[in-house]
Amino acid sequence: MRGGRPLLTRDTYSMPYPASTNRSVGLSQTPSSSVSLLQESIAEAETAVPPLPAPGSVDPSVAEDGLLAKTPTFEYYGFVVYMVSMAAFVVYLAWAYLPDSALEAIGISYYPDRYWALALPAWWLTAVGFILLFNIAMNMYNTPPLSSLDNITDQHSNIADIADADGFLCDEVGGIPPISDLPITLANRCLYH
Repeated sequence: MRGGRPLLTRDTYSMPYPASTNRSVGLSQTPSSSVSLLQESIAEAETAVPPLPAPGSVDPSVAEDGLLAKTPTFEYYGFVVYMVSMAAFVVYLAWAYLPDSALEAIGISYYPDRYWALALPAWWLTAVGFILLFNIAMNMYNTPPLSSLDNITDQHSNIADIADADGFLCDEVGGIPPISDLPITLANRCLYH
């Protein structure tokens, strides 16, 4: 038994009537007695065996033992953040579009100048664009020029010690080699020869 209910087997559902009855509907019975017998059999079958849930219709909030499963708190936080952000947006739209007389009629007499309703979003949009351009500019500034040897190797390089480049390309290394930078001569040989 699980959750106070008997475990159900396949045989329970394949029988048209409960196991305690041995009835059959034949042609010798009158139509009214056949209908009443069928209604009794259906009623007994419904009370004897609980119905199976449809596939995929199990309530996910009910745990296997029949108790309610605990809902994760981040779902509550997400819902609260969503509701607060929607309320803040509605207040912002009311402040930006309603005339002063309408705001004073509902009891709001102190609010910032309407200039900020356009200035703050414009500043935020400009700041996002500036951050993107600044990131690109800093990457270009920190990249050495093409004539610099730092494009080939620098003090942080770990150049592989390869005596025979042809052997390196042809021979089996025997596992994963250690992480290292390939010498520029080997790269040039692979690319241009």
